[in-house]
Amino acid sequence: MAALGLVSSACNDEWEDELYTQMVSFKASLNSEGVSPVYLRYTPNGEVTYNLPVIVSGSQSNNQDLNIQIAVDNDTLAIYNKEKFQHRTDLYFKQLSDQFFELNSPTCFIPKGSNIENYPVKFKFDNLDLVERYVLPLTIKDDPSYVSNYRKGWRKALLNVIPFNDYSGNYSSTSMNVYLDGQTTNPLVSSTRAAWVVDEKAVFFYAGVTEEKSNSRGEYKIIMEFLEPVTEANGDKVGALNVYASSDAINFEMVGQPTYKLTQTVDPTKKYLVRQYCTVNLQYKYDDISTMPGIPVRYRASGSMTMERQRNILIPDEDQAIDW
Repeated sequence: MAALGLVSSACNDEWEDELYTQMVSFKASLNSEGVSPVYLRYTPNGEVTYNLPVIVSGSQSNNQDLNIQIAVDNDTLAIYNKEKFQHRTDLYFKQLSDQFFELNSPTCFIPKGSNIENYPVKFKFDNLDLVERYVLPLTIKDDPSYVSNYRKGWRKALLNVIPFNDYSGNYSSTSMNVYLDGQTTNPLVSSTRAAWVVDEKAVFFYAGVTEEKSNSRGEYKIIMEFLEPVTEANGDKVGALNVYASSDAINFEMVGQPTYKLTQTVDPTKKYLVRQYCTVNLQYKYDDISTMPGIPVRYRASGSMTMERQRNILIPDEDQAIDW
């Protein structure tokens, strides 16, 4: 009986001990490209705060006060780009410059008994040109007071910041036909067009069938400003667009008055799912100045593009409620 008592006591003591080393890491899930997409709604002044979770792993609660040192990592992104994309510099992620973010503190305080705390990062999106794909690389600095988790992607956070508004996202563009100017047959068609945030009421896309990762894509940037809509009897909203090119090089010309329409439906079986649609109708002309340098080729694009956004109304955080 005494021996059994000793064994039982030993087992109980074992359960009271920490089974794993408590390690500190970010909670920043990686996507297929190896970065962490962060969707943030664009605000009127362009500033928004993102709370990056910092966690302490283990089978028990954190047993001490921790001051986790966090800093911008100026080395990892360059190495990552070369290993991931090699010579395809057009696919490289660009590091977000200091003017577009602010770290309020060099440390994240995690009190004893807590295994997760948020580290606030303020982003400043005003005048950020999303022609480039931006990443803010953060790292947990080593310190004798804690153990960093060196597992891939856990000690570092590559935050791919993606501001959004009511009109940004992937548009189906199969109904947008692109013709050689003066022709009406054999159109070029792109299956999708991405629309990126300019500000609270505007987005941009690339003209015609321009490759969205082309080195020269910035020259084909077309901006759409969504003017104040009118609400129809059925609840749909319709309005006019102000559309223009950011560069004079492509000789952009708007044909007629472009318009847009916003509609919303509730899923017939899943009442918590709301589908929102934004449809734009426009016709414009532009020059392709890249295919044959020095010899511009005139194109006419005509038709509509539609963006669908699915939102779960039961989730309070908008960025998480939307199915990206």
